[in-house]
Amino acid sequence: MIRQLGYWSRKAYLIYPFQVLVGAIISILVSSETLGHQKKTYALLKSSNLFNILFAYKANQLWPFLFFSLAFLQIYFHYLARMDVLPLPISSSETGPTYSSYINRWPLLKDRVIGIMFAQYACKFILKSLLLYVCFQFIDHVFIWTGGECSSGSGTTSAEKCRLENGKWQGGFDISGHFCFLVNISMILWMELHLFSKFVQAEDMFWVANKWVRACLAVISSILVIWICILWVTAIYYHTVLEKILGCFMGYICPIFIYHVLPKIGLLHDYIYI
Repeated sequence: MIRQLGYWSRKAYLIYPFQVLVGAIISILVSSETLGHQKKTYALLKSSNLFNILFAYKANQLWPFLFFSLAFLQIYFHYLARMDVLPLPISSSETGPTYSSYINRWPLLKDRVIGIMFAQYACKFILKSLLLYVCFQFIDHVFIWTGGECSSGSGTTSAEKCRLENGKWQGGFDISGHFCFLVNISMILWMELHLFSKFVQAEDMFWVANKWVRACLAVISSILVIWICILWVTAIYYHTVLEKILGCFMGYICPIFIYHVLPKIGLLHDYIYI
């Protein structure tokens, strides 16, 4: 299972642009009247369907559980991999000075590995929250600047608040929030799955992957598949092509900053990477 996840996690960045491309082709080949009729007829195509509410609108509450589950697995596997990182010289004995030095240093090493990885995942989580906040501020303000408004009449400039007021976001250029949000949080999980599977294979630690580890990975994979299915509906039935393209493009902001920019910042790298 870990090998398969490693393979798919390397290809995951291609999934979402492909969805936008297919959605654009379908919107050209199929009339808007037909798509509109299907959207009104089938419950799973409506934005109010249960899957969309639970797994898209509530994804911000679900995602931390998935992210920190993967973080725990990463920390646990790194911890086990370093159990023998300071092997005793053959000439040492249990009463010699080398042995005493080893015993004194090992707890410090364990604490350092755990502490650094906790700091790393805390930084990733905070950066994800900040970047998504900026992204949605931009999306909502573009919508307002282009003449959009909430049908509730409250004058809110937030799409989320508009939804909570049972209003509809209408009239402006609406960059796809579904693509921006779901691609960002999905790609972070895909990247973590890639790092995890790469480490497990490099250290040959498949023996550690018990039924609980496999169950955790299965749950995360299932949620990622559900989000892909939700985005298929968005790609085909909602937004203009340009709105979906921009939403998908913005969906790579978090993974680029977290996994490509952050590790290259010298000061941060010295303190939050092993």
